[in-house]
Amino acid sequence: MPPSPSRRRFLAGTGAACGAALVGSTTAASGTVAATPNNQLDSDLEQVVDELVETSLAEHDIPGASVAVVADGSRSLTKGYGVADQENEIPVDPDETPFRIGSVSKPVVATALMDLVERTELDADAAVTDLLDVPIDDAGEPATLTDLVTHRGGFESTNRGMWIPDADDLRPLESYLQTNPQQRVRPPGEIGSYSNFGYALAGQVLARHAEKPFHRAIDDALLEPAGMATSSFRQPLPSSLAERHATGHAPTGAYRDGEFPFVGLRPAGSMSATASDMGQFLELQLNDGRLNGQQILESGTVDAMHEQWATHHDSLSGMAFGLFEEYHGDVRTLWHNGATLSFYSHLVVVPAYDFGLFISFNSPAGSAAATDVVDGMLDELLPTPETRSLTVDGVPTRADEMAGNYRSVQQSHTWHDRVTSTLNAATIDVRFEDDGTLVTEHGGTRDRWVEVEPLVFERVDGGRRLAFGEADGEIQYLFRGGSPTAFARVEGVDRLAVHGALSLITLFGALSATVGWPATELYRQLRADDEGRLDDWRTAVTRDPLRAKLLTAGSFGVLVVSLVLIVFHFLLSPLLVLSDPPSTFQALFAGTALGAVGAVVTVGFAGHSWTSEAWDRRGRIQYTVITASLLMGCWLLWYWNLLFPPGMR
Repeated sequence: MPPSPSRRRFLAGTGAACGAALVGSTTAASGTVAATPNNQLDSDLEQVVDELVETSLAEHDIPGASVAVVADGSRSLTKGYGVADQENEIPVDPDETPFRIGSVSKPVVATALMDLVERTELDADAAVTDLLDVPIDDAGEPATLTDLVTHRGGFESTNRGMWIPDADDLRPLESYLQTNPQQRVRPPGEIGSYSNFGYALAGQVLARHAEKPFHRAIDDALLEPAGMATSSFRQPLPSSLAERHATGHAPTGAYRDGEFPFVGLRPAGSMSATASDMGQFLELQLNDGRLNGQQILESGTVDAMHEQWATHHDSLSGMAFGLFEEYHGDVRTLWHNGATLSFYSHLVVVPAYDFGLFISFNSPAGSAAATDVVDGMLDELLPTPETRSLTVDGVPTRADEMAGNYRSVQQSHTWHDRVTSTLNAATIDVRFEDDGTLVTEHGGTRDRWVEVEPLVFERVDGGRRLAFGEADGEIQYLFRGGSPTAFARVEGVDRLAVHGALSLITLFGALSATVGWPATELYRQLRADDEGRLDDWRTAVTRDPLRAKLLTAGSFGVLVVSLVLIVFHFLLSPLLVLSDPPSTFQALFAGTALGAVGAVVTVGFAGHSWTSEAWDRRGRIQYTVITASLLMGCWLLWYWNLLFPPGMR
């Protein structure tokens, strides 16, 4: 909606108009804890925020939110909305109620690292293997600290060591890095893939430099100097913070008093913070690392951090040091979001306007709500982007090479969560219309694009850009501006349709072996006379065909039962199974491994059937086909890392 003149007033002034001191907090009878504006400018800003946040809470059925706004480099608003806990109806206090901020933790870690880089205590281009004493897959060129912070370390993306439901199972960060190293699946520095593991390594660099556990290192490096006393990476939280922590309202229940799933890879997303403290962080980002006239960060740290450190294409927005880059019209914004099972947070900085916004919700539905609030605030703050209608100038010369299906490379390759990560990976279908317009379909959204330079396309309304990338002279990647993660072309056996077809063939073979053969044998026995039936049973164990069929049926049965038990165990404790699988889960893979051994033996029986007189031609063909389907089932389990215990591939 177009902004009213009164709403624009909070953008009209600078200096003294936006430089009001941080206002005090009072608890309103409505359950909202708010900063009281002390001038008309702050009043206008608060009205805008109130309308956007309160509307989003009601529309998306979210209990509460906590907000901090910095305008012209100074705090203009810190406010709580709704309740921190629905059951007890405790209002959100922006100064006292911590929220779990998830991956917004990452730019906090990146800020502490950049401060050390500017102080020349760390080298951003140094090989991480030289900075850490943990095993790192560094075949070929080693990853650098910059690669880790910009999600270009080349590592696979798994849940390994991520979500730990019970504090008793939580191990030190270094322990996860020592015993659960994740594999590198591509050269560092080339293709981006959002990586929690990469940030865990980056956080451990900070810990190793300080010679302290990570949570103490980040406290000393940033949180304490910045006066962020109601924020912490500690797990479990100190009781003083846990007791007043917002309740996370997840679809499966509520997480109270800081008792939410813990993060093994702490630097990736274990921080809890109040809006007031995140306002402090925003002020650091907009004042060259100064707070209340005191230089907290090395001068130049923020400017260096806000530079573009990586991009997939010169025509696309990319990444600053720990923040994503995106343009609102011609205005550059830097942002990061964070999602956990029961919270959602979003932080955005507009350096050219000395503006920053942080908002956190105590429900995962906050994702849609944050989009409404952030987009609404930027629409109020920034000039309306110039709209234009692009026209197509013929069919791109390489249209046939670009068309196809692309999938996010943020996937697991060697861990047993490969199936969940692949099914959850974003996909983009690309095709061309007859006039040369590129059409993408993603998540139910269809967009149309026009080529503005070779392999670079702009949306027809001029809003966004995407580009295609080559590997070995062929188009293999699709890049979206502002996204750290590339999309790779999906071909051959990586297509889910292929796996669906192979699964159906395997299912047919399993039913034939476990149902079809016994039913046929039973029917034959029922039709035989008493003497023939007795004769058949006496010689059954000596007949090659029957022994071969029993082995095949048994192998199928063991595989199916084991897979069912694996899925059942996963459903009972999904977080622990995905992140740090217990021995009870790993033991179930003895069944799938046994089934695989049986499948190998059936190959020998299949070969023998073609030389044995005990088999007729029809039986040989049938047994060979069913054996092939058994091998196909084993291959599918192997592909999805479900054939052997986690980590054995």
